Amino acid sequence: MNTTNQTFSKVTLSPQKVQEKADILENNLFKSISKQTDHAKMHIKINRANFPDPVINKGLLQLMPKFNIKPREYLHGLRDLMQKDIPESKQESFKTDLDLNDTEEIYFDDSNIVSRNFEAIASKKELEIIVRGIPAIKSINGEISKSFFDHKLSPGELLKGGAINFKEINKYPIINADKKLFYITHEKQGKQGVSFDGKIIPVEEAKPFAIHIGPGVEKREDSTNDLDEAGKSKGYFLHSQSTGVIILNRNEKGVINGIGISDKVEVKKLDYSTGNIGTQFTCPIHMKIGEICNDFKIRVNGKVEVAVIDGGEIITNNEAVIVNAQSGSAVMALKDIIIDYATHSKIISEHGTITINKGLIDCETSSKKVVFERGKGLITNNQIETENLSLSGLYFSGKNSIYFGNNLFVEKEELLTSRENLRAEKLKLSNTQEELTQKLHAELKRMATQTLAGQDLIKHMKPIIIATKTMDYEIIYKEMDAIQKRNNTKVVSNVRKLFETLEKIPQSIRSCNDSESTFNEKLNAVNQRMASMELTIEGFLRRAATLEIFCGISSDKNSKEGKKGLKPNLILESDDTEKKIIKVTGSYSSQNGFEFVQ
Repeated sequence: MNTTNQTFSKVTLSPQKVQEKADILENNLFKSISKQTDHAKMHIKINRANFPDPVINKGLLQLMPKFNIKPREYLHGLRDLMQKDIPESKQESFKTDLDLNDTEEIYFDDSNIVSRNFEAIASKKELEIIVRGIPAIKSINGEISKSFFDHKLSPGELLKGGAINFKEINKYPIINADKKLFYITHEKQGKQGVSFDGKIIPVEEAKPFAIHIGPGVEKREDSTNDLDEAGKSKGYFLHSQSTGVIILNRNEKGVINGIGISDKVEVKKLDYSTGNIGTQFTCPIHMKIGEICNDFKIRVNGKVEVAVIDGGEIITNNEAVIVNAQSGSAVMALKDIIIDYATHSKIISEHGTITINKGLIDCETSSKKVVFERGKGLITNNQIETENLSLSGLYFSGKNSIYFGNNLFVEKEELLTSRENLRAEKLKLSNTQEELTQKLHAELKRMATQTLAGQDLIKHMKPIIIATKTMDYEIIYKEMDAIQKRNNTKVVSNVRKLFETLEKIPQSIRSCNDSESTFNEKLNAVNQRMASMELTIEGFLRRAATLEIFCGISSDKNSKEGKKGLKPNLILESDDTEKKIIKVTGSYSSQNGFEFVQ
């Protein structure tokens, strides 16, 4: 909005002077209009004290056609307005719609032609002119309006070959299955406008947010929020379909243009350049690693595949597949472990099977089941703890010790001991309950004697004595509160404490019974596993080789030597031949104990 304000003397002007000043007014108004940024609205002001009405009329007659405004549309109404005698502090106005003509572009809104309008507002000193078109409504492109994880620090897409840069492993966002990732709004097309000079104000075409949805991610329309004017959802969610790391792609401007969930990533070498994985937060995904160097660790929930572990450590809540475990390595898995070859290593599977493909040397191995069923392999100087053993086609060298069912017998012994301790605790609680009940009766008699001195307290004793027979603590505490308010002696206080202690004992006994039931269930499960124990060994003893089989636990319960205190149930020794054929089967039953057949 601009005000053209120049000073001219108020005298009757000749036609030539009117023309000169009208030209000046037109030129100034045109310049000010050209600077306006709102294309849908022209807004000008003219100082009537400085520009006489004939100059104004002449200037507007020259100016308005440049903006497709015909004089016949406004001139008569404007002259009438300017001829009015307007009081000093008042305003008068004139409005009219402007016709569309052949030189103008036509704007359609719901099939109706929309025109511009012309408004003049006059006061004694000023004339204000406003020409309004139709403001354009800008298009809104689709966008990520909300993120449900911190994506700003994410390093981005995977390296070549599907590998992650594990220098930045902690920056990769981790997500569980069926979680929200992004909320993306749909594009919303804008509407063209009409400028104050009758031309169409174009708007850009609205674009959807372009994002490639990769594996592990699905699109779900938003059905929870309000719908748009067309009855459609305003946006959609991207949800994770699986647990893993979120992989983001970005364009050259850093804008996200792709997302996926990876449940398997690779790293060539775990060493000082990468660091440990999962020390702060357990990595949830399938890991494939070329080499784990000495003293480096990996802790994951997913499956682990490693070509070489050279003195490192693997802990997984899933499976582990190892090609070669070298000296000082440790592999611990909740499920199965498959290993080709291991030397001077610890290999432990808590609930799965350890499968050996080629050989073990100087290893400690523990699992519910250990299997070697290939055509040829080597076992040298190992300790193997298992409930089920199947070794065939092996060459045994050095001293190999097999602890057959040792862990089960230790577990059973611990359960039996815990159950006996629990029963002793329950018996102690029962004895305590009986002793305290007798003491309570004695204290109640003393309290009854005391309350006889106060006649108003006698009425509370009878309900307590009756309620004591069924231990109705609601009544007991109600009457005890009434007595304590008036006669809180040491005897009364002792009775209250006895009631409170006796109230807790039945719950403790019930807890003991529940715990005993749990121990019994665990013992039954252990007995079933013991009845399923099997051992099969078929192979060759090399010269100076010994195979010892230890069963159960030491008969000396006070022995602190653990497995060292055990004596072997069966010893197989080599002879002078290069390879002595051996074949042993073994089992266990509660009636006959351990039985072996050679």
